[in-house]
Amino acid sequence: MIIYTVIGKEEDGAVLVESSHEGVEGNYPLIATQLLEKLRDDPSLVPNGNRKTFIHREDDLESGGNFAVCGGSDSLWGLGASASSWFGGGNSSSGAATAGKSGAGAGGGLDHYFHVLHGESAFYICLSDDTGRQTGVNFSYLEDLQRDFAAKYTPNKINRANAYGMNKAFRPAIEKLVHHYNVNREDLATDKRVLQLSSQVDDLKNVVGKNIGLILQRGESIGQLASKSEQMEADASVFKKRSTTLKRKMCMENLKTNAMLILVAVALIVFLALAICGGGKCKASD
Repeated sequence: MIIYTVIGKEEDGAVLVESSHEGVEGNYPLIATQLLEKLRDDPSLVPNGNRKTFIHREDDLESGGNFAVCGGSDSLWGLGASASSWFGGGNSSSGAATAGKSGAGAGGGLDHYFHVLHGESAFYICLSDDTGRQTGVNFSYLEDLQRDFAAKYTPNKINRANAYGMNKAFRPAIEKLVHHYNVNREDLATDKRVLQLSSQVDDLKNVVGKNIGLILQRGESIGQLASKSEQMEADASVFKKRSTTLKRKMCMENLKTNAMLILVAVALIVFLALAICGGGKCKASD
């Protein structure tokens, strides 16, 4: 069952509209605000056009909250701990009351699972009490929500809107859509589009696993390249020293050769002079 929905601005994380299931109370609006702030500060957490599910541990709320991205494993989906401690013990429906039966936090606090879709200029977020077998339904709901919201509000109007500026106008549309998904949840779970979304979530988990493996392999390759680079640097240093020594040696050889040539030239000149003069003084011309 979809318990809570919020649409926030991408630009500053402000809440534009939110809606809670009737009779359900809790601190999840505050947690959703914290998530919007994190998404505002780092949009790469959920790139535009992408979707992810985040878990928040209730015992971390005072420290600003720690969010972690969940994968597609069924064991990761659902809420946690005591439903009454989270929903305030109000007149929650049977779906909400059973939401806390799985996924308690390590510190005994309640785990909150938020499904996020990043659309143009806005983040679409919902909280659901299912345990993961109907994850595709949540994202199907968010896609329909994005379609209806984008049809009514342009990106320019979204960016210029004040906090809760669309709450009164669009909240009835959210409530109507939530009612449709909650009443027909079992049937929607077998819908082709929902099954495709669920499959995409599983595919994303597999891709992430492969990417992690590639990163590890890349890390090993980088280590090998670093070792080779260091060896090449050492070889280059040795080569530079040897080339400098060789250059000096060649210079000395050139100096010796030039000196020998000069000596030979001087000796030749002296020899010619002596030969012309006949070993004595040269005779004066008549």
